[in-house]
Amino acid sequence: MLSHVEITARVELSQAAHFGWSNKVEFSHDCFVCRRTGRTVTLHHGASHGLCHSSRQPLEWQDEQAGTGSHPAPIRITGFDVAGGATGKTLRCRVSFWWSPFTDLQRPQAQVGELGAGPWARLHYRVGCHACRDAGEADWFNGEQSLQTNTVLPVVRPCTRCGTDLVTMPGAPEITLVG
Repeated sequence: MLSHVEITARVELSQAAHFGWSNKVEFSHDCFVCRRTGRTVTLHHGASHGLCHSSRQPLEWQDEQAGTGSHPAPIRITGFDVAGGATGKTLRCRVSFWWSPFTDLQRPQAQVGELGAGPWARLHYRVGCHACRDAGEADWFNGEQSLQTNTVLPVVRPCTRCGTDLVTMPGAPEITLVG
């Protein structure tokens, strides 16, 4: 069965922030391929499939994925919409995946579902500091950072160089099963 979830996140930005959402998303997923619940799947907008990080691999994957503990999964980002302006940005990410009921191979008592028992997501972003850039600092960009659904909120992320507040996350990303 083809299923979809929507992950929505909002950040508030200071005037000093140079902000952009990354195309990388990590999502907790009950993977019927490796038959394990609560697997972290790495997704990239534009990729044809996700990468499930599982400790159990079928024999046919062991040579091509040697030692990685990962396998391709029938899940991908099918929508990636960014809205907002200078004071805030909202990301709405649609994730589509094939899903089928199964029994977890290592924990047969685990509840299996389209959305999983404890839905979780990590959204990546890049942020730079205009104050450092304007001061002539070569490394004014703070690199890639992330926010996730199980973070204690609100969170304020300052510039790693000068301490200026750049990004505030007033609430956790929301994960919704959609039709």
